[in-house]
Amino acid sequence: MKKKILIYSLLLIMIFTMNIQTFAAENTQRVINPNKPMVALTFDDGPSQYTPRILDVLNENNSKGTFFVVGSSINRNKELLTVMIEDGHEIGNHSYNHKDLTAISQEELYRQIVGTDDLLEIATGHRTTIMRPPYGRNNVEMNKILYKPIILWSLDTRDWENRNAETIKNNILDNVKDGDIILMHDLYDSTAEAVETVVPELIKRGYQLVTVSELMEYRGLDLVSGQVYRDMYK
Repeated sequence: MKKKILIYSLLLIMIFTMNIQTFAAENTQRVINPNKPMVALTFDDGPSQYTPRILDVLNENNSKGTFFVVGSSINRNKELLTVMIEDGHEIGNHSYNHKDLTAISQEELYRQIVGTDDLLEIATGHRTTIMRPPYGRNNVEMNKILYKPIILWSLDTRDWENRNAETIKNNILDNVKDGDIILMHDLYDSTAEAVETVVPELIKRGYQLVTVSELMEYRGLDLVSGQVYRDMYK
């Protein structure tokens, strides 16, 4: 009799634990409200040793980012990139080795963009749907050739220049507005440090942190190949 009671008790504990886990999973599911403020945090030039720190902060806060990667970093970061994609972060194309795409031949332009996509697909099975030209440099001729929407930015943290977490944080929090595409680089310890403060503070202020494609989708804006986008209003 005592043995049966013990078995029933263990079964009840297991069922209760499973229900708690299911409830927790359902309540951490990410839901985007198109009527609430949202911004896209974007990171260029990675992945690097600091990218996992940034991902940890985003994941812990049920948020997603967009990472414009360079092809030359793909092979040594295959596992990390696969995890990023599986976790719902967006990967964009940032050329193979950060050349000014307006100053190269059409053949080299093809290698820089398509070559990067090919490497990413081999490494992860994924191809990018958006791109950001190095330095933001683009022109009408180049844009006609490219087969992806061109994503620039509306808020530049200049983290590559200042390398200071407090300055990066202030550049964002003092200037952010609904619909911004925020430019950072996941190459620097100072950027990762700033993100650890900025992400929870933006959420506290009511912002949803979404990918570039989510930002456009939930605000009813179609991404068109060859078009340049700086925020959700273009």
